[in-house]
Amino acid sequence: MKLHKIWIEQCEAARGIEDEFGTQKALDYLVGEKFLNFLEAAETDDGFRGEIPAFLAEIKTIFEPWQLAQYLETARETEPFDTSLFEPTSHPLLGEEEIEFDAEEVEEMRQDDIRQCTRDLLLVERAREWLLGDTP
Repeated sequence: MKLHKIWIEQCEAARGIEDEFGTQKALDYLVGEKFLNFLEAAETDDGFRGEIPAFLAEIKTIFEPWQLAQYLETARETEPFDTSLFEPTSHPLLGEEEIEFDAEEVEEMRQDDIRQCTRDLLLVERAREWLLGDTP
């Protein structure tokens, strides 16, 4: 199977997930993970881009529009970056040794987090347009 056709197996897997674990888990898997990753791949690959309409049609046979709309309200939301997690502390297993992070490293991680959140937000908005809009 060509990689851009993987959505067929993923939709079938989502049906199984929904039967066994419920709609939320199936949405997390198919829309929150697979479809968003597929959209990202479609940005640079014509094979993926060409499969979007068929993938969309299949997703819409699995989930109701209200389920998709509700899911996309919180898809890929994350907690704000917490710099206090990187403050020096002593670790019980490492004795009195402090675990320290360089301020530049923490800032780089914070900026990476912002970039990832921005990418995720854009992907979710694109998914919302495809799944809930008039796009074929």
